[in-house]
Formats: sequence, C-alpha cells, structure tokens
Amino acid sequence: MNVEPAVYRIVTGEYQVNTYILSCPETGEGAIIDPGGDGNKILALLKEKRIRARYILNTHGHADHIIANRELKKALDLQICMHEEDAAFFSRPDILKTEEKELGLSTPGKADIKLKDGDTITVGKLTIRVIHTPGHSPGSVCYLAGGSLFTGDTLFVGDVGRSDLSGGSFATLLNSIKEKIIVLPLDTKILPGHDYGETPDSTLAWEMEENPYITDFILAE
Repeated sequence: MNVEPAVYRIVTGEYQVNTYILSCPETGEGAIIDPGGDGNKILALLKEKRIRARYILNTHGHADHIIANRELKKALDLQICMHEEDAAFFSRPDILKTEEKELGLSTPGKADIKLKDGDTITVGKLTIRVIHTPGHSPGSVCYLAGGSLFTGDTLFVGDVGRSDLSGGSFATLLNSIKEKIIVLPLDTKILPGHDYGETPDSTLAWEMEENPYITDFILAE
C-alpha cells in the first residue's frame, strides 16, 4: 500500500528554487525534486534526516531547476529523471543558447530515465506518479506522491508559471491545469517550484477559489 511521504523543503540557488526532499517514512529511501543549486545544503539535509536518495526528479529542464543534478549524481550515484520532451528540448545547442539569454544560465537536460505521462517511480513504499503538464516547457511535469502534488513552474500559489520562454504556451499551460490538475482531489497539497505566493504552499481547494488563472480563465469558460 502506498504511504504518505515525509517532505522537506529547502530554497536553493540564485533563482530561489523550492527543492523538495521526500522520503518513505518506513524505509528511509527518498528522492530529490528540482535541485536548484547548493548541493552541499541538500547533502547535509539528506544526512541529517538519514535519507537514502535514489532519484533526482526534475519537474522540467530549465537550468535553475537542474543546476545541481550532476553534482548530486556524482556524490550519491543517483538516477536523473526528466520527461522525454524536455530531455530532448534542453539538449539542443540552439535552445541552450537561447536559455542563456533568457535566464542568464543554461545546462543540458541530461536524463538517465526519460519519463512519460502516467509513469510511476517507486521509492521504498512510496509510489510517485508522473503527470505531464506542458505549457511552461514542452516536458513540464508534476509529481503526485500520496496527497502531495509537486507542481514545479506549472502552478504557483495564486499564480501560474511563465509561458513566454522558449517552448512555452499559455493556452497549453491552462489546458494542462484544466485537464490534469483541477481534476485531482480538492485536499491535494500544492507544493510549487518557487515561493511566489502568500504562503509557500496551498491546497487545490484554495487554488480553485483564489487563483485568478483558474477562476477567470478555466472555470469561467
């Protein structure tokens, strides 16, 4: 039977990414979501909580969310997971050059495991489901573990991710939220990739009532 993960949030890197470490409370096995830098800080938390990380789970391929991938893979012998579309998109030399101009940094989206919508990742007794939510980038995903949804830059507290970067589409982003996110249970906890809202996290019920992109663009249709 699936169990609820233990979840720890730390803010990493120049772009202040919410990096999450989740672990199976019964086995101590875990995963790192979006290591945005500060690899030593991530390693210290893993040691403190006695978590044996097995995977890096990237919500998308933008450099600010994957900057510590290689450092942690080398230190811990982890497998890097990314949706197949972003793994391909962010390995293109032309896209890396564009990303350098857009974000001020770039790094290839190399992945050991190329994910597809509906894939599951097992960590101890945790089952983590991959939900493909393109719009911020072609291969953006959310990860659902128990009642927690790690939304990356698809959905923020009271806001949505940018769609003006290379590979982005506002219409596609809204459709992803409509078709893949708001259909989940209302008590689903929303854990975004940046702390841009009034609180670091929220619930789907709150977003359905307060997020103008949901109330005005999706529910008002």
